[in-house]
Amino acid sequence: MTISHDRNGCALQGAARLLAAIDGVVPILHANAGCSVAYGTARTNEISTTALLEKQIVFGGTSRLREQIKNTLQVCQGELFVVLSGCVPEVIGDDVPAMIKEAREQQFPVIGVSVPGFRGHGWSGYASVARALLEQLSSAAEPASVPRFDVNLLGIVPELDPGWEGDLLEIESLLSELGLSSNRLLGFDQGVAAWQAAAHARLNLVLSPWGVESAAWLEQHHAIPRVDLGWLPVGSLDSARLLQQVGAALDLDAARVAAASQHLDERLRHTLRRASAQGLLDGIQLRAAVVGASAAAVGQARYLAGTLGLLVEHVVLTDLPPEAQRAALVAAVHEVTGSATEVSFLSSRHAIDLLLRAAAPELIVGSALEEGTARALGAVHIEAAAPLRRRPSLARSYAGVRGAVTLLEDLLAALCTNRPVHSMVETC
Repeated sequence: MTISHDRNGCALQGAARLLAAIDGVVPILHANAGCSVAYGTARTNEISTTALLEKQIVFGGTSRLREQIKNTLQVCQGELFVVLSGCVPEVIGDDVPAMIKEAREQQFPVIGVSVPGFRGHGWSGYASVARALLEQLSSAAEPASVPRFDVNLLGIVPELDPGWEGDLLEIESLLSELGLSSNRLLGFDQGVAAWQAAAHARLNLVLSPWGVESAAWLEQHHAIPRVDLGWLPVGSLDSARLLQQVGAALDLDAARVAAASQHLDERLRHTLRRASAQGLLDGIQLRAAVVGASAAAVGQARYLAGTLGLLVEHVVLTDLPPEAQRAALVAAVHEVTGSATEVSFLSSRHAIDLLLRAAAPELIVGSALEEGTARALGAVHIEAAAPLRRRPSLARSYAGVRGAVTLLEDLLAALCTNRPVHSMVETC
């Protein structure tokens, strides 16, 4: 019997991972004891949880939540405490809003979000909590007391996007080419103040389908326009595209945008010329499949086909984006790879394995779950999507020009490793 591996987690896991990436935020899980594993990839092994047992399931868990909120406020330091309601309290009908109201009436900085796992996967959990944070924090501070940023970066999900922090830093670096400041919202030195400041930015930049909900709310309630790229740019061509769209939205000087775009292109061309002079680019024109979440996989496919000249035959988007976002993602892939590229929306390990075995690509850019399939096919495998097993990602990124060079280096290293299957230049 084949078991489908869920690479996307549940909504509660995505929510917990988001909160773990914000300084000063303390999550309180209102869920059964087993749900504390949702915090398994967080920065600490300690978590506040009601750990509901049979007694609370039968008689209700609201009094247990009241007790847990009180205890957490006494022993944990934080600017904001966020109650995440899981499956059990949603099914038994716990009045969580009443407990939140009671805490706030006592001047405690507590908010609540309902994220039962049965409502969606980790990506949708991120989207729900991100919007809830913006809704409940955007009016909590006076404009003079919050920092000012030009662009909010929305849609990158901690851990589910394995290079999330490096990706955000690279996009921040790209925008700095235009003299713009970025509100990353997540990661190092990003706390509650960053979320309060989001309502005062000049532009929202959407980097995956999961940032659309937050951007739409900010646009509706704070009149902040958005650029919906929908995926992370990889390489100089798509990085320039991002700068051009942002420049147009903010009415920046066209000459400055063009100069920044040219600078990015020169940086990448310099590296490609060095690789070509050493013969490293000989024999890399492989038939490829890219498997991963929308934010990363679309940009990677465009770069592999449009800049490196690989034949990208299949792109599998594993985060299952909302139907309304799918046509734009398919169009973005086909714009560079050609309409013959098959774009699929699958998350089941078994279904993806069947697709790849039928296609028999020479290169698979995917997660650790595709390693066995690649080995069976004799294909080159690059581990670029979650879950990762062989290459931890702390500050790595495949975004922008630096990320494009990293992806090329990983491709060349993988080709050297697979030399018995794919001939490679003598420099390996």
